[in-house]
Amino acid sequence: MADHREVFDAVRRGMVPAHIYNDKELFELEKERLFSRAWIYVAHESEIPHDGDYVVRRVLDDSFIITRDSNGDIRALFNMCLHRGMQVCRAEIGNASNFRCPYHGWTYRNDGRLTGLPFHREAYGGEDGFPKDGQSLLPAPNLASYNGLIFINMDRDAQPLEDFLGDFRFYLDFYTKQSTTGLEVRGPQRWRIKANWKIGAENFAGDMYHTPHTHASIVEIGLFREPKAQKRKDGATYWAGCGGGTTYKLPPGSFEERMRYVGYPDDMIDRVKDVWSPRHRQMVGDDGFMISAASCFPNLSFVHNWPKVQDGSHKEESVLPFISIRLWQPISENETEVCSWFAVDSAAPPDYKQNSYKAYLMCFGSTGMFEQDDVENWVSLTTTAGGLMARRLLLNSRMGLLCDDRPVVETLPATAFHGPGRAQVGYNEHNQRELLKLWAEHLESA
Repeated sequence: MADHREVFDAVRRGMVPAHIYNDKELFELEKERLFSRAWIYVAHESEIPHDGDYVVRRVLDDSFIITRDSNGDIRALFNMCLHRGMQVCRAEIGNASNFRCPYHGWTYRNDGRLTGLPFHREAYGGEDGFPKDGQSLLPAPNLASYNGLIFINMDRDAQPLEDFLGDFRFYLDFYTKQSTTGLEVRGPQRWRIKANWKIGAENFAGDMYHTPHTHASIVEIGLFREPKAQKRKDGATYWAGCGGGTTYKLPPGSFEERMRYVGYPDDMIDRVKDVWSPRHRQMVGDDGFMISAASCFPNLSFVHNWPKVQDGSHKEESVLPFISIRLWQPISENETEVCSWFAVDSAAPPDYKQNSYKAYLMCFGSTGMFEQDDVENWVSLTTTAGGLMARRLLLNSRMGLLCDDRPVVETLPATAFHGPGRAQVGYNEHNQRELLKLWAEHLESA
């Protein structure tokens, strides 16, 4: 394999070799050194609420059964029979106390234990020839969850999930903790795009700069709550731990007034106040920043937005916030499967859930208006990155830095931004650089 040190050094300077967005050799290195070691999101606990519930999810080429076993414990079982390697579970979702391999009928409990083997005595000599005790589907090397988000790590010696997330947990709470009952999710919707997985992750991590241009038409037709796309430059970007994102600057007002501005009803605001920490409430109520898009390294992103939608009962336009969770699942160096979940506080009123879901579909569902705008750009970038000339070009990703690496705008002090990590107002590419620095660090580690 080629020496990629020059690529990684350039990335750290903020000068990104264009070909990293369509390079087969680098993609093989990502599979070997990144996705085999990082914590990868696979499901939400609300997708498997009852004993026996399961979903089947992939971490690149590996299929896992994410199941709540008959004792209520969540497990991640490698979806491959111990006998001849057939996928044990072919359905994507369901409820089962046992999984039976369709090839030769070996049967496993939903905790992974092998319990049934046809013609055990005749074919194997019974327990003397093949003892069933202790035989089990392979569990994922590491399994953990945070606020209902279920992650797998293929490295047995991986650092604990909460240590990996670090201070980014503070921002995850905005999306995943709006009442004591937690989230419920719908989905995932799945679609494939001919684009490299890193582009979407970078975009959601901190690209406010594209909004006035890429999404100008959405603002012009009045779908978006904010009157001008240029308002994005008044927001802040933040980076903490393994992730970062963007915020909007809210109009003056109290915490309650600012939450109402983005569409939350009073009963939901009351529940939020009970579970958000004083620092969370200060960031919205005192600092006036509301979280928007974010990315958690390597390939998990979130959206929080508040467009105008027609209220189904009153036939009037309302501002409705929605939350979306999405995974950029790599297929190849130039193709990505997007997995997108709608997420909502499980204690929210039914009409709120319905209208929030409608807002999500209009904006960031598979045919959403924001989605269509973005994908056109990402496909074009990936296609161009596959050519010979792209290997001669360093993309300038130094927005927000002077030539001597000093920041164009100083970071916000703790009194003006109560969240952890580093935050600054205005357009910059700090978060994209940080994401790619983590990428380079993983790919350099042997």
